[in-house]
Amino acid sequence: MRRQIMRWGALIVGIVAFAASYVFAYEASRGPTELVYWDPHRAFSGYTFVKPQRVSGVYLIDMAGQVVQYFPELNDAYLQEDGTVFGSIGTRTFVVMDWDGKKLWEYTEQREDYQPHHDFQRIYNAELDDYTVLYIANASLSHDEAITLGADPGFADSYDGAEMDTVVEVDSNGTVVWEWRFRDHLIQDVDSSKANYVGEGKTIQDYPHRLNINYGAVSPDYQHSNAINYNPKNGHLAISANRTHEIYIINHDGTFVAGNPEESHRLAASEAGDFLYRFGNPANYGQGEYPYYAKKNWMLQEYSGHKQIGGNHDIQWIEDGLPGAGNLLLFNNGLTVPRGQGDSDPQSEFLELNPYLDANGVDTGRYVNPPEAGYTDVMPGTKISQGPRATRLFSRQILSMYHTTDGFNSHHGSAVQRFPNGNTLVQLARVGRMVEVTPAGDVVWEYVNPVTWSGQIVKTLITSNPDHQNSYNGWSPLRWAPDYPGLAGKDLSPKGPITEFHGSAVAPAGGESAEQPEEERYD
Repeated sequence: MRRQIMRWGALIVGIVAFAASYVFAYEASRGPTELVYWDPHRAFSGYTFVKPQRVSGVYLIDMAGQVVQYFPELNDAYLQEDGTVFGSIGTRTFVVMDWDGKKLWEYTEQREDYQPHHDFQRIYNAELDDYTVLYIANASLSHDEAITLGADPGFADSYDGAEMDTVVEVDSNGTVVWEWRFRDHLIQDVDSSKANYVGEGKTIQDYPHRLNINYGAVSPDYQHSNAINYNPKNGHLAISANRTHEIYIINHDGTFVAGNPEESHRLAASEAGDFLYRFGNPANYGQGEYPYYAKKNWMLQEYSGHKQIGGNHDIQWIEDGLPGAGNLLLFNNGLTVPRGQGDSDPQSEFLELNPYLDANGVDTGRYVNPPEAGYTDVMPGTKISQGPRATRLFSRQILSMYHTTDGFNSHHGSAVQRFPNGNTLVQLARVGRMVEVTPAGDVVWEYVNPVTWSGQIVKTLITSNPDHQNSYNGWSPLRWAPDYPGLAGKDLSPKGPITEFHGSAVAPAGGESAEQPEEERYD
């Protein structure tokens, strides 16, 4: 006999930095999937993509959690203004489909030593007067190449298998027209015979516009870039790098030459392609301290140093017409960033920041290196100090942050989107939750992904059971307003929640079918 689905348990009160008010977040190891809560009066109405991770199939749902369209081949999807859907199939192929899933355009990265991963974006390239596709790819390095780039030979016996990220742009004909590589913007202080040596009398801290190839422990995946966002107003491109715990802004338009890919590659590799701005972990370039943990000495508190983000994801500029337009919005998983006050556990949050602010809070109209803007121990949006000893420091460029309790946490991935009414939709990738919050910190819509990693579709989720873990592909935008041009004339009639849409307890296309425990099956 089926057990009754248990409702989620205790509500946790948390501090919300937007307004120093309180927010209630659900907290349980077992709870219902799909729509958990909806306040139709305060939530921003629209249609939202549910993009499960590890199995194919993307769902578009209405506010009640009803499926209105399903794209079984896609791993990720973005609705375009012309009504088409841009997305990915597997890890190497990008497509444009019509509403019914017919492929209108397709491109596959064929280079064996290039592996597309994580984020991609379709942009309008004004120089070409056409749409292009930007995507992140890992490019392989040999041991000799790594050493030539200044990698410390004392760090590793072999660098074979290492990879450095590249951002690739292809046009509508599938031609690579621009490519920006981290390997072209490195600095090092190990080998003076290399071209990228810091130079006599200089140190790494003199080069905030370049990445120290020996910034930390050796990893085969140097940057693990996980998100990109193009700003058509200034022609700049923002990159989120999980491994370095930083975001970078580079000049796309200023290094792009229409009709001349070779010159575009040369400019992107030159000083013109160096970082215009970076944020998150200034210790990487010698202008800040790393976090400090004192678990073996109870008399000392954990210290965040000058690190602002850890495991960051989904960087973006807030678009015109939205509250905070022109500012940067990003999700911080909080890895290795102590909360402060002696608590070393990571805490997820999302941040809005203005990269133009100086130490006096003046918008200079130009990028300001965060260490020059300075830090405070007062959490943005509040008057709460971190205590007699500043256990957590906040950049003065952070305008606001949503910071609650353990109920708002994700180990990886995640996405964030700002709405016209000021609300923000957050996708907590690891736990498969989407939460919409108001500027005051009130939760007005919450949804839990019912598709698990193993391809099961469940009405009740046991988060402590690895077989029942669910997750999202985490990039925005996620929701489109009912009057969005791409939805005009489309059949948006509800077809049932995901747990009923397929008609049986099997995985969507691309996943493995799996029998569910008796208490988890649905009619």
